[in-house]
Amino acid sequence: MIADGFIVFAIAFLACLVFTTVIIKFCRKYSIYDNPGGRHKRHKKPTPILGGTAILISVWVAIFSFLIFGDGAFTDIKGALPHILIGSLMIYGIGLLDDFRPVSAWAKLTAQAAAGLVLYFGGLSVNLISLPILGEFGVNGFSFFITVGWVIALSNAINLIDGLDGLAAGVSVIASVTMVIIGVLFKIDAMIIISVAVLGSLLAFWIFNRYPARIFLGDSGSLLIGYFFAVISLVVPIKSYTTAALFMPLVVLGVPLTEVITSFLRRLAAGKSVMRADRRHIFHLLAFAGLSYRQIINLFYLSGLFFGFLSIIMLLFGRGVVLAFLLLFMVVIFIIYFILIARMKKENTA
Repeated sequence: MIADGFIVFAIAFLACLVFTTVIIKFCRKYSIYDNPGGRHKRHKKPTPILGGTAILISVWVAIFSFLIFGDGAFTDIKGALPHILIGSLMIYGIGLLDDFRPVSAWAKLTAQAAAGLVLYFGGLSVNLISLPILGEFGVNGFSFFITVGWVIALSNAINLIDGLDGLAAGVSVIASVTMVIIGVLFKIDAMIIISVAVLGSLLAFWIFNRYPARIFLGDSGSLLIGYFFAVISLVVPIKSYTTAALFMPLVVLGVPLTEVITSFLRRLAAGKSVMRADRRHIFHLLAFAGLSYRQIINLFYLSGLFFGFLSIIMLLFGRGVVLAFLLLFMVVIFIIYFILIARMKKENTA
């Protein structure tokens, strides 16, 4: 399986290199750009925006190649693959539409929920939850809502950190590497193959997306990456693994999920719509605090490595140690975050 994984990775990587190059030329020829200007944009020149297209195509080229030539690692979830494909097209489609014309937050939320619904009826669902104090308990009666909510949360998590060149792609590469390692350690073939397909595509795309970016993910790309992460976590045969495995996806994706939580709490406390975009994401506040682009990117990458390392430690020492580190890290992040928010408000009113 490891040899097959390398082949799938190579196919995804090369496919994304080729398709991204072609898409950049296509966008330049037909002037398909994300133009600078506007409240939420930091770039200074028109930049191609169809990065999600390259990722969608390359991931599925790699997966279909394995289906044709591989050794059947998808036996347990083969029936779910059409649902995974349909869901990815739905997420990509609503993101692509939003890249070209404004789409309401509720329309995007509805599309994400529909994609979660497709996965649920494809047999990919959350049926068991493990909490640090309460232990494990079944959630069959709420499985539908939890599964849909999980897809929505992860899709938006990556989208929220896609604000600097190479940020979302780089953090996602680190998360993908960690998921590959987890798949290998637990011998979860489907998780390995999907993870390496996503990893190969993201790593190739990151080459074009790092500063100065030659192409952007767009909403079609950032939402799609989060969707694939949701799928990867749902293909884990949860009931046959330790409680550590149940908590692991949350740890691996700690960076984007921290952004989701802080954004939700901030907008809720301010009495604003939790779906409304603003310029108070963590990377905005770090820039306000005086950090350079490179410092912000490196800080996010290091945080991604930290969460990935915690998930591996979880395999060795269990949830207790990891939870303690995780809670401490989150508390520190929240304190720094709201201090920066207070400073920003004070300077704006001065």
